[in-house]
Amino acid sequence: MTDISRLKVSLTKHNAHKVSSLLKKYRANQVLDNLGEVNADEAQAHKNLSVQSRNRVPDVWTKAKKLGDNAIDALVLVGIIFSHHDLISAVINASGRSGFSGRIERDKQLAAKAYTNFVQIIDQLGYATKRDYDGVSFNLRSMFEIPGLGPLVGELLGYKLAAANWNRIGTIADEAVAQDFHMVFGITSKELKDWMSSDAQPGAAGTQLLPKDEEFFQAEDEGSAPKAFEFRPGHQERSVEPITRSTPARTKANQLHNDIQNRLYAYLKAKLGAANVGTEIDTGSGTAIDVATKEKGKVTFYEIKTSKSVRASIRQAIPQLLEYAYWPNEKRAEELVIVSHLPLTRTAGSYLNFLRDQFELPLSYRQFDIARNTLV
Repeated sequence: MTDISRLKVSLTKHNAHKVSSLLKKYRANQVLDNLGEVNADEAQAHKNLSVQSRNRVPDVWTKAKKLGDNAIDALVLVGIIFSHHDLISAVINASGRSGFSGRIERDKQLAAKAYTNFVQIIDQLGYATKRDYDGVSFNLRSMFEIPGLGPLVGELLGYKLAAANWNRIGTIADEAVAQDFHMVFGITSKELKDWMSSDAQPGAAGTQLLPKDEEFFQAEDEGSAPKAFEFRPGHQERSVEPITRSTPARTKANQLHNDIQNRLYAYLKAKLGAANVGTEIDTGSGTAIDVATKEKGKVTFYEIKTSKSVRASIRQAIPQLLEYAYWPNEKRAEELVIVSHLPLTRTAGSYLNFLRDQFELPLSYRQFDIARNTLV
């Protein structure tokens, strides 16, 4: 009989997600020989990759490499989650679980050290939507937009089930459903079976939005009753992996967002003081603002965008800033600022001026110049 409690691996060792970078750099059968390059724990890597006897790395990782870097990141996350029954339970029981998304909270679903490491894992692999001291929100929807990934997930889950003493009666899909694995992904049992067998894409939206933005634009309910907004200073540094020419566009955008957030916080802290700047602050309505400042009682919200054009950045940012500041009928901020790495164009500037003049919206656009490390 399958015993999920047999799935155990150290949750206190760092760098579990780093095997992803090794898989992108080396052949799958070379990864174990290069763990020292990223200070990854050998026993942990063996469990997460489902390494077989005689140090054989399953072919599923070679297949993932052929699908591209996004597939590697996704499959590594699946491998890590399904290597420990506590992680499986934590994701299933995530607070506010709705579809593909949820929130893991410190000392609730996971103890402090395990929580800290899991935050790093899910953030670095590109599936975190909000990260702060108390919890990390995630959205797995984009995982289902990777062509060819479903069958590989099924193949990897087969190894995890075997490690849990599965008697191999029936199919991998049937046993995965029997163990409630579909609930980890936030999909139905049928959707998991279809995804694993025919690569159907449950709920796929075909979008290139970052995970946080996906969660905002694709939410289907109005969330819980809003609470009063409470300004909280402070910042959890977002780790930024080196960006290479082979890094997927979505990952590059996520890393650029993190880089700008780190730099913007440092810039505003130096200007206004640490007590007056915060990041990922809960708006009170189930969303979080990238950066906020409070100066002489005046609150300003900053929403960071990394789109390829100023127009696209403005198009995405305005509905988010309006909801963050006013949903459903409360004024939380006096100024709303769109921040991008791109310089403002004349046409976009005219558009924002028109919105301010005609509708009295307190909107503005600021470029964060990374080369000069300053807000222009």
